[in-house]
Amino acid sequence: MKDLIADTKLALELENKGYDFYAQTAAKTNNPLAASTLQSLADRELVHIEKIKEFYQQLTSEKKLPSDWLKNVEVSPKKEELLRPILLKLKASLDKEFKTEQDINEAYKIAEGLETDSYNLYSRITKESQDKITKKFFAALAKEEQEHYEILDDTLQYLNNPSDWFKKEERWIVEG
Repeated sequence: MKDLIADTKLALELENKGYDFYAQTAAKTNNPLAASTLQSLADRELVHIEKIKEFYQQLTSEKKLPSDWLKNVEVSPKKEELLRPILLKLKASLDKEFKTEQDINEAYKIAEGLETDSYNLYSRITKESQDKITKKFFAALAKEEQEHYEILDDTLQYLNNPSDWFKKEERWIVEG
């Protein structure tokens, strides 16, 4: 139990760092796609923070969670659902040409590292835990962190090589 409490504190710390990084980086970039993506991920980190706090309070007996609490834990949305708000925010900017700057690439690499660290922690907790609720909760978080990583990777590919991204995503047929 002691390890789970320490791991849950670490999870909360990672999510807070992720939120701070995403929100601050989104505010600093002039690239609409990067700003929209990072702000969307910051918003999701806030959801994680709230749920992890509730889980932590249960572990430390600060607050008893209802028996159906896990039902209220949002199942990780699919990547398409996570991308929808990003694209809606971009609607007005889609006709602009996006140019990738080195700092955006670096920010995305840092963000991918944060998502990887969170995924690894949540996966480890899932594997080590014997408790059904703990397993299910952290498995859902791990899945969403994986989706976040894929979103970052996809948008970075788009920023760097839009034509290659469209070819891959739209499965264009190239005729010779």
